[in-house]
Amino acid sequence: MSENTMATQCVNCGGTLKFDPTVGKLKCEFCDSVFEPDAVEQMIAAEEARSKEKESGADWGSDADAMQALGCTTCGAQLLADQNTGATRCPYCGNSTIIPAQFSGAAKPDCLIPFALTKEQAMEKYRSYYEKRKLLPSSFLQNNQVEEIQGVYVPFWLYDGTASISATYEAYDERSTQTETIRDLFAVERRGTIQFHNVPADASQRMQDALMDSIEPYKFEALKPFSMSYLPGFLAERFDVDDSDDRSRIEKRVKETTSQRTRATISHEGISKSDEHINVRFTGKQYVLLPVWCLTTRWNDQVFTFAMNGQTGQFTGDLPVDKGKLFALGAAAFLIPGILIYLLMKDIVPALIVAAIICLIVVAGAHGSMKPVHNAHGASDYMDKQIRLTLEKERHTRTERKPKEQNRSNNPPSASGGGQQRP
Repeated sequence: MSENTMATQCVNCGGTLKFDPTVGKLKCEFCDSVFEPDAVEQMIAAEEARSKEKESGADWGSDADAMQALGCTTCGAQLLADQNTGATRCPYCGNSTIIPAQFSGAAKPDCLIPFALTKEQAMEKYRSYYEKRKLLPSSFLQNNQVEEIQGVYVPFWLYDGTASISATYEAYDERSTQTETIRDLFAVERRGTIQFHNVPADASQRMQDALMDSIEPYKFEALKPFSMSYLPGFLAERFDVDDSDDRSRIEKRVKETTSQRTRATISHEGISKSDEHINVRFTGKQYVLLPVWCLTTRWNDQVFTFAMNGQTGQFTGDLPVDKGKLFALGAAAFLIPGILIYLLMKDIVPALIVAAIICLIVVAGAHGSMKPVHNAHGASDYMDKQIRLTLEKERHTRTERKPKEQNRSNNPPSASGGGQQRP
């Protein structure tokens, strides 16, 4: 057994133990014995203590990109891992190997959310995900090949804090008469604070930020104190993005939601001008591991990556688009409403304009459904529903009146006597 690695093995038959999301316990692959995580944690702690009594057999060094050789604890095969790998699997015997040093000291996570969904459920989600997409090339449905699916505990930072806002707005209400549009304008002032809790940012350079954002939210009431007994059967990574590097992402998200919550307190029809000053104060952070099923598939020499939230089942990933199907959809979205509007109005110009707008909306929506991976722009799932206002003032400033343009066809040219037009 490698002095830097350990395996969780069944005490009854020596088989490999893996965490089973369906029962929330560790289960032996061979004799089906089931063990509580606490009992396995004690086994791991005892093994780790014995390992510390020996000299380390591998030099992890300080190079984060260096690959190191680890011995599989079951079959003795040499496994390659980098500085950020905390749990891996042997490709020969399937044994799960944990590297305790990756989760010790300052690198030890505070908490984790255990996997709640299985590999089979992830595969079923994948199939139902792409089968519903009508713009997929027909050949993708028949020929895409799943190359790999892995359950990974991805490192995340969770942030707590308070956002403060001081803002002024020019708001308005509008009403119309037959001859003019009347706009009442108001000067609005707002000051207040809003709390945020457990806003997540992935701490792995290998994971696409947009992919991780797209499978939110997690239910953080399910967080459990970190235990290596949840890792067998899955891959796990140590953070390689410092918490200070992720703060700018969180700050941007918190500011977006703070602005939205503040604007929601204004009861007028719209806002024409704004001046917002938002300050974000962080009061706490946690280092956690969150469950993600990662799936890659190949089609037409292209690799597509998908991710599923291992707790909630939220699935995402960009898919290829059949340009012919997209064009046909756009043509239908243009022609059908265009013809109907023309038959009703007997005017080709507004019919073309409205049809073009409908076509653009339909095509953009359909294309967006095939490319759903996106960076999160807000943090509404992790913030108070309402802002706590300390200043809420507004006053009417002025009223603007704008004459409506008259249809020239309804205004015949003025004429002088004798039927001759005035020069």
